Amino acid sequence: MPPAVQVRDLYYAYPAPLPAAAPTEVLDNVSLDIEAGEFVALLGRVGAGKSTLCLALNGLAPHATGGIFRGQVFVGGLDTRKHPVAQIAQVTGLVFQDPETQLTQMRVEDEIAFGPENLGLPRQEIVERVNWALHAVGLDDYRDRNPSRLSGGEKQRVAIAATLAMRPQVLVLDEPTANLDPGGKAAVFSVLLRLARQRSIAILLATQDVERVQRYAQRALVLHDRRIVLDGSPEEVFAHERELKAWGIGLPQMTELSHELSERLGKPFRFSRLSGAVRGVRRALVEGDVLVQPNAVAETLRGVETLHATSLRTGSVDTPQVMIEQLGFTYPDGTAALRGVDLSIQAGELVVLAGPNGSGKTTLAKHLNGLLKPSVGRVLVAGQDTAALRVPQLARSVGYLFQNPDHQIFAPTVREEIAFGLHLQGLPPDEVAERVDSAMAAHDLATCADLPPATLSLGQRRQVTLAAVLAARPKILVLDEPTGGLDWRSRYELMARVAAFSQEGGTVVMITHDVRLIAEHAGRVIVMHTGRVLFDGTPAALFGQRKVLTEARLTVPPVVRLAQRLAPFGVPSSIRTVAELADVL
Repeated sequence: MPPAVQVRDLYYAYPAPLPAAAPTEVLDNVSLDIEAGEFVALLGRVGAGKSTLCLALNGLAPHATGGIFRGQVFVGGLDTRKHPVAQIAQVTGLVFQDPETQLTQMRVEDEIAFGPENLGLPRQEIVERVNWALHAVGLDDYRDRNPSRLSGGEKQRVAIAATLAMRPQVLVLDEPTANLDPGGKAAVFSVLLRLARQRSIAILLATQDVERVQRYAQRALVLHDRRIVLDGSPEEVFAHERELKAWGIGLPQMTELSHELSERLGKPFRFSRLSGAVRGVRRALVEGDVLVQPNAVAETLRGVETLHATSLRTGSVDTPQVMIEQLGFTYPDGTAALRGVDLSIQAGELVVLAGPNGSGKTTLAKHLNGLLKPSVGRVLVAGQDTAALRVPQLARSVGYLFQNPDHQIFAPTVREEIAFGLHLQGLPPDEVAERVDSAMAAHDLATCADLPPATLSLGQRRQVTLAAVLAARPKILVLDEPTGGLDWRSRYELMARVAAFSQEGGTVVMITHDVRLIAEHAGRVIVMHTGRVLFDGTPAALFGQRKVLTEARLTVPPVVRLAQRLAPFGVPSSIRTVAELADVL
């Protein structure tokens, strides 16, 4: 049997974004095969061409996108150049990076049934497929909900379920778990692995989740500079530490730690999973090759704590910058999203809102800039009741970054997008120009200044929205899943800007499911569950609360789990990063 997916010498360039511009080259000389039953992960930086390759596997590129297409792509034996997308879609299921682009129905059940109905399947089979797909993504109780009223992560699950219900021969997914909580991510990866093994479906998954690639994928591809530069098992691919970091791609924490220890100690450490790391480090400790130095990270931790305390002193402890009192909110359809929330946030804090999809995080965040008004209770920002203020008034002090950047991008060029809010503030033209140029330089957007934001990659569109918000110099920055779908380097650069904003006295409230980001950057974590505050404390305290973690569908970063397993040897429980653990060892 021929491979389920065959790509030969694929070249693709998008049409020129402007009349005088050249076509945008994205893929060049790409060749690959994917066998039936193979689960393949596709890695690469934001803008590397991963989404374009996904579109090519179901014919949307070039049938819907236009552009220049050379080479051959076969899926299930169909030549994507010679067959219409409607026919290819019966073979290849595609889950888009933005789930809202493929949700069309008013009920979750109807959304999932839509594809099988169009295949003309018997009613009973449609019912069975819908029930199976709902259960596979953990949405059994959501069949009567309106997809448009779900959280971003819940919409992703619906889109995945709708594609699974088609039972395709080839399944292509573009960052399908970027906005899912850790429990949801694990469930989706498990389902995909089971589909590959039991139903012999060929799966290509574009993702930045290197931890789960290490655990679940059978094979990994790296797309860089328009070509596939690495192709092998996850262990083989992640062994190329220097190349991957140079290309802006991260490593799983245990792989990163093994490289770090090998380099520092001059002794080869070869492990890629937590179980292997526990055995390898324990053996080295027992044999005396490694000695625990528990005070090695004390100065680093003390510096972080001092910095955090200094930033808190920029505001008054007696008058919190944000005060939330008995906040309750119910949506028009009767969904009670918040129930009796009491919180206070001081100036200079970097606070993370965590919790499962649909727990009320985004609803709570939207109360901070007046996009939503309390049904019960009140929200005070800088001592002012948000219920009495309009959104434009609050926007002068509260910058808000949406989970989906397309919800706030509308200007014809990047330059105009960043300048729009500054013009509304009535700033002089010279100052507007200076701030825009500075923001574009800081966010690596200078080369995109005159391009339409809609033509940029998702990661670049996120950068545009963040640049626009920070250029307005708010006192409070609210970010909803800002790192979803970002590669390692883009994530690092974004968080460096957020940390700098916090260190200068700005207050940050950030929604994220990324437990590694929580460990590395958060000063405080507020865990939401069913519209209530389940936990409020430090990341270290959270990672020791097994019951809270289970209830909130959160996990512990591998390096923190390893430190916990090495506690009998004197490794401190305060470890939060690979570098800290390497220092201790």
